[in-house]
Amino acid sequence: MNISEKSLFDNNFNNSFAEKRITELKDLINKYDYAYYIEAQPLIDDREYDKLFAELLELENKYPQYKTEDSPTQRVGGEPLIQFNSVEHKHPMLSLANTYNIAEVDDFFRKVKESLGNESFDIVAELKFDGVAISVQYVNGQLFQAVTRGDGYIGDDITQNIKTIRSLPLVIQPVSYEDNILMNFEVRGEVFMLNEDFLKINVKRIEQGEKEYANPRNLTAGTLKLLDPKQVARRRLQIVFYYLYSDQFKFKSHYENLKLIKKLGLPTSENTKLCKSVEELYDYINFWEKERHKLPYQIDGVVIKIDSIEQQNILGYVARSPKWAIAYKYEAENVETKLLNINLQVGRTGVVTPVAELEPILLAGTIVKRATLHNYDFIKEKDIRIGDYVRVEKGGEIIPKVLGVVMDKRASDSKEYAFPSICPCEKQSPLIKIEGEVNYYCNHPECPWQIKRKIEHFCSRQAMNIVGGEKTFAQLIDIGLIKNIADLYDLSEKKEQIIGLERWGKKSVENLLLSIEKSKTQPFHKVLFGLGIRFIGESTSKLLANEFNSIEELAFADKERLTAINEIGEKMAESINDFFKNPKNIEIIERLKKAGLKLNNERSQEITNKNKFKGKTFVITGELVSMSRQQAKSLIEDNGGKIMNSVSKNTSYLIVGKKPGSKLDKALQIGIKLLREEEFLGILNNKNLAF
Repeated sequence: MNISEKSLFDNNFNNSFAEKRITELKDLINKYDYAYYIEAQPLIDDREYDKLFAELLELENKYPQYKTEDSPTQRVGGEPLIQFNSVEHKHPMLSLANTYNIAEVDDFFRKVKESLGNESFDIVAELKFDGVAISVQYVNGQLFQAVTRGDGYIGDDITQNIKTIRSLPLVIQPVSYEDNILMNFEVRGEVFMLNEDFLKINVKRIEQGEKEYANPRNLTAGTLKLLDPKQVARRRLQIVFYYLYSDQFKFKSHYENLKLIKKLGLPTSENTKLCKSVEELYDYINFWEKERHKLPYQIDGVVIKIDSIEQQNILGYVARSPKWAIAYKYEAENVETKLLNINLQVGRTGVVTPVAELEPILLAGTIVKRATLHNYDFIKEKDIRIGDYVRVEKGGEIIPKVLGVVMDKRASDSKEYAFPSICPCEKQSPLIKIEGEVNYYCNHPECPWQIKRKIEHFCSRQAMNIVGGEKTFAQLIDIGLIKNIADLYDLSEKKEQIIGLERWGKKSVENLLLSIEKSKTQPFHKVLFGLGIRFIGESTSKLLANEFNSIEELAFADKERLTAINEIGEKMAESINDFFKNPKNIEIIERLKKAGLKLNNERSQEITNKNKFKGKTFVITGELVSMSRQQAKSLIEDNGGKIMNSVSKNTSYLIVGKKPGSKLDKALQIGIKLLREEEFLGILNNKNLAF
């Protein structure tokens, strides 16, 4: 054997060995993950597991041709994303009717019995995890996509973040069910965080002098919105599933559905119960109301479902909720603690909110140190004084609020609370109170607290969708690089200065600047919302952008012109007029225009302008070739129309793509006008002027 032959032999041998060893390591690690995360029975200690994982990582780096999407190393997370893509749910993610009243649960069962003709029924009782709803799709046995609930019809694609959850299999082993192999399906579930992990994260933040997170649910929701999967992986999220969709099968019962999820190796709740009577269900509810705080995670109630799918179909739906299910929520706990102080917070519009500083207490599984006091009128009405003992609860077990004072514990020398007359910020501006309103305001144009909130609002996803957290912008504001929203578009000139700051690197600065540049493509209504005009929300911004061709036209509109628009009241009209009377606001708008933001309605020069689809509603069925559904939705809304998810007598047009579904049948039955995709495009391009 010559040298070249030996080299080739060695390479082939090494490649063959590497491929075999990588496969072996993947199988081992997946086996250990399943035993640890699903069965809670570790088969190996952490040190040995880490050695195997490190070996797999090293081999995959050396032989990348053998690295696959289903490898456990793919959970670690890839490069940070710029933004999440929107995805339409195949099946709407409906919400359940909620109640805190057991009498309403009785009423729910009364209606069920009436609808079912008093025939017997079983009930599935599930713990209501206090987490974030998620839809996960598997294709050919591999994890394909994970999407948030969103508005129930369209959510965010957070697949890379969900892959970091160790209890979630990246690959499902084939499972036989009703003589079929189940490989393609969608599962619905809840992402949550263990109390232990939540407390560890908060302890670390306290040590670093950072603000604590309020509760596990909020932290979970915030974590799923992170654009860097590596950060998500460090948060140790968990997942539990409660429903499976598959076109291959027709399930007879919900409990049968749950058993199949478990058979697939997916995480399910170990505390779900099939109840044979309402009395058995109430025993379950009462038991977990007492025991819930012993669980390693947060729950806020019990989900009640009629088990039989046939009976579910008879019961049907109302609005966006099924009539065969209801969520019974436990009453929020309330506890007593001492009010140590009252501090003030300033919002983006200058609203000053009093906040109670409390002696730390454990409430609904979390440490509470602060609670809202709403406004000065609330403090006066409840006669709340510093040093009082107060009762505190969590509204929906999320936001702590003060209920009232424990009067028999009040100190004899206590004094009524006097609301401060100046803003707590460094500008020390006098606070003002507008007649007819309950809030006090700081109206200093350079109040740093207002600036921070304004920047956060402008950069939010609903407005300009600029990537960056609260701390990111606070740091740039504190050192004077940002004083208003227009300054964001000058940051590219200060790139080197930002790179030199603590916690900043070249990549993170480039991501921020890229996101700022991309924000220039946001439509007029998004910019309008981002300006933060008082009382003008997201939907009102869309309305105004459809009524006015440009920011100048809106600025010159008087109160009479504005109030003539449906949904615009006197308060809103006055707020809009006041905003454009302020020279500083006009200066900022001029700078935004110079930076290239869309401050006019680009359709105003077209033959058929912004009113093209005004007063018309559209539904889409089938696959569109030239654009995504989300793009079609945006085009319809940008032209003044509305998009709906189901066909009704109020539908103006059904846009028909390839492989249309049942919506087409219904449209034909009730005589709804049809538009082929090319006809829809023709209307958009003014080629169908008879529309």
